[in-house]
Order: sequence, then structure tokens, then C-alpha cells
Amino acid sequence: MTDTNDSSEASLLPPDSSLATNAFTGDQTVPPSSYSQGTKNSRARPHNNRGRGGSSSSSCSKRKKQDQGRTAYKRNRDSKWEPRNAEAVSVKGGGEDGEGGGKEERRPKKKVAVLIGYCGTGYRGMQLNPPHKSIEGDLFEAFVQAGAISKANSDDPKKVSSSHFYIALSSLVRCARTDKGVHAAGNAISLKLIIEDPDIVQKINSHLPEQIRVWGIVRTVGSFSSYQQCDSRRYEYLVPSHCFLPPHPKSYLAKVCSKVAEGEGDLEGFLKRNEECDGWWEEVNKKIYQQLGDVDKEVLDKALEYEVKSGAAIEHKERMGSQEEAVDNPDIDLNVPLAEDAIGGEINVGARLWRKIGAVYRAEKKTYRISPQRLQKVREGFKSYEGTHNFHNFTIQKTFKDPSSKRFIKSFEVLDPVIINNTEWLSLRVHGQSFMMHQIRREGKMVGMVIMVVRTGCPLERIKEACGPRVVPIPKAPSLGLLLESPVFDAYNRKAERDFQKEPIDFSKHAKEIGAFRDKMIYTKLFEEEERAHVYTQFVHFIDSYRSPLFHYLSSAGLKALDEVGEEQGARAMGLQLLPDNESEDEDAVKSAEAG
Repeated sequence: MTDTNDSSEASLLPPDSSLATNAFTGDQTVPPSSYSQGTKNSRARPHNNRGRGGSSSSSCSKRKKQDQGRTAYKRNRDSKWEPRNAEAVSVKGGGEDGEGGGKEERRPKKKVAVLIGYCGTGYRGMQLNPPHKSIEGDLFEAFVQAGAISKANSDDPKKVSSSHFYIALSSLVRCARTDKGVHAAGNAISLKLIIEDPDIVQKINSHLPEQIRVWGIVRTVGSFSSYQQCDSRRYEYLVPSHCFLPPHPKSYLAKVCSKVAEGEGDLEGFLKRNEECDGWWEEVNKKIYQQLGDVDKEVLDKALEYEVKSGAAIEHKERMGSQEEAVDNPDIDLNVPLAEDAIGGEINVGARLWRKIGAVYRAEKKTYRISPQRLQKVREGFKSYEGTHNFHNFTIQKTFKDPSSKRFIKSFEVLDPVIINNTEWLSLRVHGQSFMMHQIRREGKMVGMVIMVVRTGCPLERIKEACGPRVVPIPKAPSLGLLLESPVFDAYNRKAERDFQKEPIDFSKHAKEIGAFRDKMIYTKLFEEEERAHVYTQFVHFIDSYRSPLFHYLSSAGLKALDEVGEEQGARAMGLQLLPDNESEDEDAVKSAEAG
């Protein structure tokens, strides 16, 4: 009988029915049947490795793998298997530090759903992305510190697998992968954790930064995947109401819309669709002349003529801190001081004057309050997305005939306006089964389309026309206001409660905590960033001043205006970047990776 404390090799051999072990020598003996099969295979292909850089040693390795079985072969080759009993551990010798200090006690892991919330500011997205800072990276570190993941597995998140005996693919699955800077009031990940400590949630949170919180940990069935079992997702998008103001009357887009409406015999209808904003820009211009009365009128007229085109570029230059940003206007010299400079009859305007004009415009936009009539148009615009539609124009690299372009939107609501820092904001709530790249996550084309249609006085039917077969260029609204509200697991919850007596995955239980966190850590940072960088002002400036027929379909001419767009220009439009962009992924494209 072999002593279990004996340090011989025999006591460490993994059990395998295909192997016989000599009790005296510890050698492995291959059963005759296996040997015969291996010999037969080798005879059938005696020159299998010739001419391919192979060798006799590699042939031996292949035969050995066939004879022993894949599992035993890997264990012996890599020496990565671990004994299953405490006696064998002591025989193997050494602790987890390799110095005999005693191995960490093995504790049971359970499959769970971890409900989390986070502010994405300062993170390079949700998913692990070494060496960049990510939400998952901080979470994993906190799990280890709190004892939810054993230190033996703490060198790599991919070691949190379904079996401690092997190191396989990671069992961590995220419900929704948010990108750089995107927030989540509620998100979920599924993996195996050690949760026997009743205070495990509090301990994990104690090791997390303030902008990441764990709301709760829910035991699930062993096959649960937070991605696969998610029925739908709720997103919120916050946007200042002044984004729905008509374009500046002197802007390129405003002039095009007015001219085309007149040519199409639709001038009266065009003016009527924007009548609730009549006179707003005129009143703002009067205030500019009053506040900048010390500036020569001719210079001021010139400044107002080009304000929309050049003002946003200067704001962007200052925000990015770059001295190389060029303004696409040969008549404007940013280095000229606050005065006129006549060169060849042209008037150049200094950057300080642009900043003063921009400051007045921004201050006046903060005082704007959307009218009930215009708010109703906004609500009708977003409601037109509800149901099943072909969203090939709202993503990239998909065609009208691609079945995956069809998505189902359960609801798209616009809540009543709220005043934050003297600016009026609208909260857009969308509930959908799934979303494609750029459709709503990060920079939503769905939001960008409604903003453009409402503010240009375009008929709302244009939104549904964009779901048709024709290719329509749609800009992406800024990602600043986007946050994942919560995923929904209705079907899983019904089955888990009925068949397995498991607790449902329900974010509403933590509504009070989530609300306080959202107000403090997400909304506050969002409003501060808009106050600092004027992201939405830059967005509408860009659209209004974009001198191309790409957006002429917003005029009374409709989609036929796209006939003016050349094939090459249209192709470029599909990847149009309005603000500094980052890589994003289609949920479908990363399905297999996220499923582990």
C-alpha cells in the first residue's frame, strides 16, 4: 500500500483509466489495446511529418498523446494539473508562494450575477483592455482583495473559470459592453465567485473607487450568462433642449433649407414647422449688438455672418489645447487682435471677438426653454422608432438586405424637461431588445436623426424614410449624455423562480442607492463636462456649417436631394466623425467573445 505522505511520483499521478502505474517504479504502462491502435496509426502514415519541418520527436509526441488520451497528455506535458486532496498538496510541497508557507484554503465558488453601476469618466470602457484602465480591471482587483476570488487565481481574470482543475477560458460574461466614457446606472456580469461571506458586497465596495459600485450579488443557475439571458436593455440619453433650436439664419444649412423650400413651393410649410421659434435668433443678435457696441458695425456684421462656421472651430481649438487646429474659412485670421484688418478689401476678425460672440450665444442658449409644441414634435420623432424597423442607416457596414439590420424598439420616451445649472435638459428613455454599433450606444444616430429633423423643420416622415432601402448619411450625436440604465432579465427570472427557486435579477430593489449614485457620480460629471467643453454646441455648429449636399435631404426636397451626392462622397459620409471618436463594437460582433 502506498503511503499518501510519500513524495514519490506515483502518489502524484492523475487518475486515468487508460493508464496503468507500476507501484514500485512509478512508470506508466500503456494498455495493449491502446498500444496496438497507436502502432496501427503510425504504420498507416510512416512519413507524416516529412517535408513539413517535423521530426521523429514530434511524431512520438503525437503517438504519446493518442496513447495516453488528451487529458493525461496535457497534464503531464505542461505540469499544470493540481492534486485534488490535501494530502497530495502537502506531498507536492510548498505554499502558494512556492516556499512551503501553506497553500490557500480552497473554498467553493458559485455562479452569480453581479449587479453594478459606474461612471465611465476616466476609463477606457467596460471590458478589460490592458494596459488601459477599465471597469472590469478595477472590479477584478476588488474581488480578489475582498476574497471573492482566490489569490491563486488573481494573476489573471481568465483564471476565474468553471473548473479550478484546469485553466480554461474566462467565465466572466458582461451583459452590455460600454465604451470609453459611457456610464451605467445598472449593468450585470456573470461569473463564479466565493460568496460565503455575508458581507461580501460591502467588502468589495470598500476596495472600489467611488465611481464604481456593486449593488448586489445574486445566485444563479450554473448555465446562466448575463449576455445570453438578457431580454432587453434600457438606455437613457440626456440632451440640452437648445439642440432643437433651428439653425442660425446665417448658417449654410438654414440658407439651403429656406432656398429649397421656396424652390419646391413649400416655403409656407417650412416656416410653419418652425413657427414656435420665430424671432429667437433675431432677439439674440440684438443683444450681441448691444453688448458689443464698441466694435465697428461692419466688423460685427462680418463676425455674425461667419459665426456658425468658425465659432465652433475656435471653441474646439481651445478645448483641445491645440495650436494646429485650422478653421475652414480663408477670410478669418485667428491671430488678429480685436479690431478690423482690411487686406485687399477683406475684413478679418480677431479670435477674441469670436469668443465674445460665442459666449453670448451660449449664455442665451442656456435661457432657452422648449415650447410645448416643439416638445411634442420631439416626442413624436422618437416615438416613430418604436416597433421593428430596418436600421441599416443607423449603423455601419450593414445593408438594407442584411437581416441583422432589423431591430425591435419597445419604447422611446421623452420625459418632461428639467433645469440643471440654468440649462434645460431632456431625458430620452429607450427600451430595446438589442442595439447595433452607433445606433444608441456611444454616439447615437437615432438621437442625431431626430435632432436634425426637428431643428431644420423637416417633416417627421423623413425618420421612417431613413429606415428604407436608400442609403442616408446620419450624424452621430455626442456620447456625453448616454448611460445604460439597466438590463432586463424577465424570461430568466420567471424560469429561475419557477423551476429552480432562485432569486430574480432585479435592479429595482436597489433603486434608492442607484438613484443617489446616478445623481452624484453620473449626472453631475455629465453637466460639468458640457459646461466646460460645450459638446452639444459644437455638434450643431458642425451640422449647420457642413458645406456639402450630404444633409440636403433634410430640406423640402427630401431624399431625392441625395442624387447630388457623389458615390465617393457618400461612402465617406458613412464613416463621418463629428467629434473625437473611439473604437466601438457591434453587440452581435462581440457576442461570441462576451459569451466566453
